[in-house]
Parts: sequence; C-alpha cells; structure tokens
Amino acid sequence: MLNFCNGQMSRPLISRLVIFLINTIIISSTLNANQLLRSNGGEKPTLIPMESNDKKNNTLDHLLLIGTEKNFDSNKVEISNFLDQLKSRKKQLNSDEKFLEYVFFKVHRKYLKVFRPLTDFSQIFQEGKYNCLSATTFYAIILDYFNFQYDLIELPNHIFLKVVLDQQSVLIESTDPLNGFIKDSNEIKTRLTAYDTSTKESLTTKVSLLEPINFHQLIGLHYFNLAIKSLRFNNFKKSYIAINKALYFNKSPKLFSFLNFLLENTKFTPFERALLMKNNQLS
Repeated sequence: MLNFCNGQMSRPLISRLVIFLINTIIISSTLNANQLLRSNGGEKPTLIPMESNDKKNNTLDHLLLIGTEKNFDSNKVEISNFLDQLKSRKKQLNSDEKFLEYVFFKVHRKYLKVFRPLTDFSQIFQEGKYNCLSATTFYAIILDYFNFQYDLIELPNHIFLKVVLDQQSVLIESTDPLNGFIKDSNEIKTRLTAYDTSTKESLTTKVSLLEPINFHQLIGLHYFNLAIKSLRFNNFKKSYIAINKALYFNKSPKLFSFLNFLLENTKFTPFERALLMKNNQLS
C-alpha cells in the first residue's frame, strides 16, 4: 500500500495495534467528520459544521489544521502576505503564462526546500518540507486565488495540475523544481499519454484515470496521508480517526481499502467490522 509520491508504507506485521473495547466502535459516529477544527481569529480553534459552503474561507483552515495546530495563525499570515506579493508581481507581467512560470519557480525557491513523502501541508511554511500532494495543493490555492481554470489530476501515487489558459495549457509538476513547469504542447501530450499508459498497466481495469478531482476530495487525500503516517508510527487510533475524516471528503475505493486494512488488523468481530465499513459506505 502506497501513499503519494512513492512514499511506501512499511509492510511488516503490525505488532502493537491498539485493541479497542466494544465502545470504541462508536468512534466513527463521534468523529464521523461532520465537524472539523478551524480557528476563529486569535481564539483557540473550534468546531464548525462541514456542511458549510463557505469554501474560500474554510478550505485553507482545514488544510493547515490537518496533523497539527502549531503555527496556525502565522502560517495563514504567511500565505496571505505571499498572495499579496504575487498580486503585485502579476501587474508587472504581460501574460498569464509568464506569471504562472514566475509563480512556479518562486514557490520552489521560497518554500519547497526538502522533499519528504509523509509531511503535512503546514510543514511547507515552517520547515520547507513538502511532497507532491502538499506542494500541488499550495499551487492550487494560488491558482484559485487568481481565478485560473485548472484541473487537479490524481494518479494512484501522484497528483499534478493542468492549467487551462486562453491559447494553451500548462502542466505543473510540483516535485520537479527544474522542469516541472511544462508549456510545450507536444511534451504535455507525451506526458499525459505516459501517465495514462502506466496507470492502465498497473490496474486490471483498462480505463483512463486522468480524471480531475475537486478540492473537497483533495482535502480527503491529505487526511489519507495522515492516516498512513500515523500507522507507520504505530498510532492506530490516530490513523483510524484520520481515515474516517478522509472518507467524509473523498469516498474513493483506495481509501476504503485502507480502512478495511486497519479493521482487519484489529480484534473486531466480522460483524463489528461490517458495521464500521457500513458507516462509510460509498454513496
């Protein structure tokens, strides 16, 4: 089982899994991801209903609170200031393509310092650590802020951006600091074909997986990575909580497989496992 950007989860038998009592199965209802943490100004983060449609105000809060609450306010200020800087720079450039190319390299020089497969989004701003998921998310936030049309394209263990401009498209490969801004149409076609072919070869279902996901699903993938990281550190409970939250945002077969993997390594009865899986069934 893999996470994004080829970070592999250890396969040895998990020897110290938490043995839940029967009341533990209620955990999926007490944190069934109907509510998540956010910050209200300078106050301590509180709970808000996830049914809220206030995407622009809440999305960044969710991302910065996944995994840790440390430096929440300072990270939001850092991002806000950076967006203001980009706004000023955009006025000086005479094309969207030039602006996007500037953004790509500026983000890498300023923030994306060390590639680490299992890192949280907030670690970009305090430690310079990133993976393809967190870095692509940061680029997507910038694109959204400037109202660019783009697609978030998820592969089994990777994610990238396709930006649609008036006369052309560009690909943004966030983990390639030198050649990750791809604007040549032939190279874009070649890369997309290669992605599609390699994905088909790795699966039994011969269909194209180069379909975009939305930002709601993207948040789910961040919780999925947190679930994998927590399991690697033998924190079964935190992993279970994270995958339940992930499934609220993104009900993909990959995430259900991970939940089933967790449940198979507990002492739940088959009936109890079935109840837990039913709580997160595909809609």
